[in-house]
Amino acid sequence: MSKFLNKIVNGDALKILKTIPSKTFDLIFADPPYDFSTEQFLKIADLVFEKQLLLDDGVLIIEHSDQSNLSEHHQFSEQRKYGGSIFSFFEIE
Repeated sequence: MSKFLNKIVNGDALKILKTIPSKTFDLIFADPPYDFSTEQFLKIADLVFEKQLLLDDGVLIIEHSDQSNLSEHHQFSEQRKYGGSIFSFFEIE
């Protein structure tokens, strides 16, 4: 029987991603402050893929406002709108 590990880490997404040990995840969900710049949101995606934190079929989801467009990132796959929030999805190519 498979064992699932669920862990919620609350804190500064950029600091956590810079210091997280090598491990891979099925899902990483980041909900940084909406006043992050587009560059800061994209840095989150960059760190996840540079550190190879996703499994081959894993997904990174970043929640942000419609003021930021993250679709230019090379790992971007889709965007969904829920109320006033945008969820941008990123996957390994």
